[in-house]
Amino acid sequence: MNAVELAPGIFHLQGGSNMGLVVREGKGLLIDTGLDEDAARRALRFAEGEGVGLEAVFLTHAHADHHGGAHFLQRRLGVPLYAPALEAAMMENPIMEPLFLFGGAAPIRELRQKFTMAPPCQIARVVDAGPLEVGPFRVDVVPLPGHALNQMGVAVGDVLFCADAVFPAETLRKHGVIFCADMDAALDTLARLEEMPYARFAPGHGPAYGAGEEIREICAANQARLEEIRERVRAALAGPADTDALVCRVAEGLGLRLTTATAFFLARATILAALSSLERAGEVKAVVEENRLLWRKTV
Repeated sequence: MNAVELAPGIFHLQGGSNMGLVVREGKGLLIDTGLDEDAARRALRFAEGEGVGLEAVFLTHAHADHHGGAHFLQRRLGVPLYAPALEAAMMENPIMEPLFLFGGAAPIRELRQKFTMAPPCQIARVVDAGPLEVGPFRVDVVPLPGHALNQMGVAVGDVLFCADAVFPAETLRKHGVIFCADMDAALDTLARLEEMPYARFAPGHGPAYGAGEEIREICAANQARLEEIRERVRAALAGPADTDALVCRVAEGLGLRLTTATAFFLARATILAALSSLERAGEVKAVVEENRLLWRKTV
C-alpha cells in the first residue's frame, strides 16, 4: 500500500482498491475498506502508525472490492459505518451483488466469492448528498452515480474521494469493458466531475489527479471508452441479436478474451447498460421472437 498525502491530514491509500484516510484531532475517518480483511488491516496499521484511532468509515458504494474489509473493522473496532441508500442495503445483504449479476436468480458458485460477494456489515447511518458531520470531521457527500446506482464521493476541503467515477488509463487498456450500471448517469458524472471545484481527485483505483488538465484528460478517456462501448453495441445490431451475442461481438471488437463466468457477467452488465441508454434514446427496443429476447434497432 502506498500512502500519498494529498493535503495536510488527508491521505490516499493506494493499492489494488484505494482507500482514503482523513486525520483530525487524533481521530481518523476511513473512506472505503478495500477488498478484504488484509486490505483493512493494512489501512488500520497505517492509521495506528499515525497515532490515529478510527472514528468512522464511509463506504462509497456496494462493490466488494470497496467494502470487503468493513466486516473485519466493524468486528474488531465496533466502528460505525456510513453509506448511501441502496448501496447500504447491498452491503448488509451482499448476496444482492451476485444476484443482480445473475439476472435475479440464485447465483452460481463462481459469483459467490470475495470479488463479487463481500461479508455482510451493518450500516450505522444511511447518508444523502450534502454536508455531513462525523465527530470532528466536516465533509460533503457528493453524488457520483453510474458505475454503481447510488455511488457517492466524499469531499474533504479541496480533495474529493471520487470512488469509481473514473478509472485510470491502465484499467481502460486492460479491461476494455469497464463496469457500468447506468451508462447515461456515468457519462453525466464524468461531465460534472471535471468541473467540480476541487484541487485533487482521489479515485478508487490508480493515482490521484490534479484539477484542470489532469482530471479533464482522464475523464475524457473514460467518457470515450463508455461511448465506444455504446457505439459498438449499436453497430453490432445490423440485425436483431440477443444480449450474449452482443457481449461476444463487443469483446471481440476490443480484442478481449473473457475466460471466466465472472468476467462475462461483469461485461454483460455494461452491455445491458449500453442497451438501456440506447433504448432511452429511442434507438433500440427489446422484442421477443420464437421464445428469444432480441434487441432490434428502431432507427
